[in-house]
Amino acid sequence: MSTPAPAARYVPTRAGIINLWDYRDEEFSFAGGWLVLRGPNGSGKTKALEVLFPFVLDGRIDPKRLNPFAAEDCTMKSNLLFRGQDSALGYVWIEFTHRETGEAVTCGIGLHAQRHRDTPARWHFVAEGRVGEDFSLLTRDDRPMTKRQLAAELGRDLIASTADYRAAVDQRLFGLGPERYEQLLTLILTLRRPQLAKNLDPAKLSGTLTAGLRPLDDDLIAEAARSFDDMESVQRTLEGLAAADDATRAFLASYSTYLRVHARAAADRLTARRTETAERAAALRTATADLAAARERQTAAETRAEAADAALAAQRSRLDQLRSSAAYQALERLADLKRLVRTCEQTARQASAERERRSAVTGRARAEAEHAARLAAELDAAVSRDAAAVSRDAAAVSRDAAAVADHARTAGLPWTPADADPIRLAERSAALAAARHEGVRAVRAAQQTARGAEQTRDLARVSLDRAQEAVTAAETAETAASRRAGARLRWRADFDWAGLRITADAVTRHGARPWRMTAADYTAALGEGESTPLTGPPTTSPWDPGLARAMGESGGAVMEERLLPALLSDLTRD
Repeated sequence: MSTPAPAARYVPTRAGIINLWDYRDEEFSFAGGWLVLRGPNGSGKTKALEVLFPFVLDGRIDPKRLNPFAAEDCTMKSNLLFRGQDSALGYVWIEFTHRETGEAVTCGIGLHAQRHRDTPARWHFVAEGRVGEDFSLLTRDDRPMTKRQLAAELGRDLIASTADYRAAVDQRLFGLGPERYEQLLTLILTLRRPQLAKNLDPAKLSGTLTAGLRPLDDDLIAEAARSFDDMESVQRTLEGLAAADDATRAFLASYSTYLRVHARAAADRLTARRTETAERAAALRTATADLAAARERQTAAETRAEAADAALAAQRSRLDQLRSSAAYQALERLADLKRLVRTCEQTARQASAERERRSAVTGRARAEAEHAARLAAELDAAVSRDAAAVSRDAAAVSRDAAAVADHARTAGLPWTPADADPIRLAERSAALAAARHEGVRAVRAAQQTARGAEQTRDLARVSLDRAQEAVTAAETAETAASRRAGARLRWRADFDWAGLRITADAVTRHGARPWRMTAADYTAALGEGESTPLTGPPTTSPWDPGLARAMGESGGAVMEERLLPALLSDLTRD
């Protein structure tokens, strides 16, 4: 039979005395479960044994049990009221630690002595943890705790009776039972006695030690007796087992080779399966990683799609806001004003051409009228001077009529031989002069109309400048708001010199991005319909130098209304 290994036990590691005798707050440390007390007589070695062993394990305050010399003059009350005070609180405690787990258990007794009372009041505890680390027996002002304070510190009720305290210590640390635990306490009291070797009674000591031993189990004694009786059968069984062992060894000598070969084949198959399993596991991990990456890409794509939908909705809402904004309406009014200006400019150009044409006609008519007036004046003078001569000399009249006809043809007036009749000569000359004056008045009326058209054009240009200033202010405010909102500004204008200047100013001042304002956009828009001639001083296009060159070469202006479908398409895509 094999002897079971001894169970791991608790060993004492620390002990302490608080406010007893001359000990204020003393702590003793054990080394491997051992404690050695050294010092001169009167230093307190016996007093430490008196209040620690076996009192902390026993809880009884009988003076004969407390004093190693079995004297009755030293009581626990005298230990507490050592300094002559009327009342005192004190504690004694021992800490036990498990050899393997390091778990700490502290057993202790609290004492309260009063001068008018013979027996000190006691309370007991068996707590998990260590004094000074997991809980304390002193208050913050370094005084021993009362019974109520200790119960609050430990978070549970304390043990009142000594019998319950001994049962709790035995159950938590030793597991001996009431009878054997009492034997343990008696053994400690015997061994604690000073000068044990002096007047030693071997028989009594043997009896004490024997009483402290663990009693043998009756079943174990009966089993041992049966074992002695069965020694012969055991011997025969042993011989049979030895023969079986020899036969088994002989069999294993030949069978082990077979087992090694079979194990090798099984190991090879296992290795192949492990290799295949590793390959499939690697393929599974790769597929799992690919699946996770695909799901992440899908999630990212869905997130981008949602963001794109939200951005599209925001852009559409922004487009609606822009269409309903004052800047967009001002832009529409600006387009109307531009069309009005172009109409006025065209009317002004036509009026200027008509004025120039009529001015030329008026100049020629004025010269002819002046020449005719001079001739008429000369004619009137000649008629006045030669009226009498006409009546006297018809031949002279005929010559004068011929001269008048020549002068009339020179002045560009229609003249017939019948107009040379002396009777109608003055009337016909006055009518021709009146017709010439009427032509002069028509030319002057055309000049007045041209001047009115020029004034209308100037007023339209002033209105256009004001509208452009309002649009520029609105665009500036909108650009600032867009920048604060984190938006990017796109800009476009008419393909004319003024539009290039406005766009360049927007790029410089607001950091705008030209929108469909390239040479390719201009060429495409130019091919979709007729254009108006470029007017005003030329300028450059810093964002696309080819645009200004293309416009200068073609000489045509394209209004931005022609690109409206493409612009709306860009807004829908964005």
